[in-house]
Amino acid sequence: MRKEINILIVEDENIIANDIKMALEKFGYNVIDIVRSGELAIQMVEETNPDLVLVDIKLEGKLDGIEIAGTIQEEYNLPVILITAYSNRRMIDEAKMKAPYGYITKPFEDKELYSSIEIALHKSQHDIALKDAKRKIEKLHEVAYKLSGCESVKCIFREVENALESIFGISDVAFYRREKNHLVLETKKHLDIFKTKYKITEGIAGKAFSSDNVCIYSHQSEFSEFEPEWEDIESVIGCRIGDEDIFLAVSQHEKAFNKELAEILIILFKHTNETIKRIEYENLLKKKAVIDPLTKVYNRLYYDQAIKYEMKLAKRYNYETGFIVVDINNLKKINDEHGHNLGDKALKFVASLLVSQARDTDNVIRSGGDEFLIMLPQTGKEVEIVENRMRSSIIDFNKKSKLPFPVTFAIGSAFWNIEMNKSIEAIIKEADNKMYIDKRGSANSRKTDGK
Repeated sequence: MRKEINILIVEDENIIANDIKMALEKFGYNVIDIVRSGELAIQMVEETNPDLVLVDIKLEGKLDGIEIAGTIQEEYNLPVILITAYSNRRMIDEAKMKAPYGYITKPFEDKELYSSIEIALHKSQHDIALKDAKRKIEKLHEVAYKLSGCESVKCIFREVENALESIFGISDVAFYRREKNHLVLETKKHLDIFKTKYKITEGIAGKAFSSDNVCIYSHQSEFSEFEPEWEDIESVIGCRIGDEDIFLAVSQHEKAFNKELAEILIILFKHTNETIKRIEYENLLKKKAVIDPLTKVYNRLYYDQAIKYEMKLAKRYNYETGFIVVDINNLKKINDEHGHNLGDKALKFVASLLVSQARDTDNVIRSGGDEFLIMLPQTGKEVEIVENRMRSSIIDFNKKSKLPFPVTFAIGSAFWNIEMNKSIEAIIKEADNKMYIDKRGSANSRKTDGK
């Protein structure tokens, strides 16, 4: 059922004005008032905000109907139909300049008036929708500019969340990112109904991820089967962003989302995906810059950056930091006798072993040709336990190894805390000295065994 249509009549001839009023009421329109002048018309438009205004071209006062039509349409964005007893070409040309939504001449039939009003209302709604779409697209350009300044995926989603709320009034949103066979919640806003994780084929998240189109659900009955806990939700919209991310939004109102919104969201998420790809590529380049291409652990460049950052945190939060220095034994001899390919394999095996024995928060760094440094945040005396675990692991490795030689290394450890009044360089030097003592001990042991 259509809402009541409120119409303002601007006509200075009482008989004609009342005839128009009767005709409008017969068709079910609501006449909110009849005014005689352009000045009163502007005042009444401001006070009542009608859906449409009927204006006679010839009026009392300083303003004629053509001027009134221009003012009402330009400043108040309301449709105006001009009424006149004159139909000469000059007046029609003047009226056309103000682009009214209709132009009818007296005397006219009631049906002619009705059809003019209906066409004007439809055209006005269409024009308003176009202006709104244009405004939203202009806003999207602003969002695209803001996205270009983002340096993380979370920053991207935050900007998109703000845009969805300010441009479309969509506030209950969530973004998910694919991790293997699951869709994991990256960020959400407002409602707590969004799960932290979905299987890749589960729920509305799975439906959106598997679809090439925007998914729109207008009634709870359309999605209650796979989201039974969403009892207060009536509308849902979901969309995949690129290959790894999806967007979900919900509303407690029926038919809250439509195809027009979906078309604009596609534009927004195209910008979003391009920005995500840019950031991922930049991060890949940054990672390649600090990763040793042979062993796939961090390189010396990262070492310089990580030391400064880690010690800044350690001093701020007053926690200990452990360091382990590892040096592969006889790598030059291995290269000379067995070739660099097998020497490289030995390096890769050691790097892999060290990573396997370290925590996710630890940093394994190739600090020299055959030397590695492991930095262990929030680790004090326990660093010796890690050291011994690494010694044991290389023994286990050699038992299973198919290399034509054993891989061994010398190892030393030390830890730092703020009470020691020592520099980080001094602590690493201490671990390095222990490693050389271990290396000399291993060499002497081999000589003894060889006697």
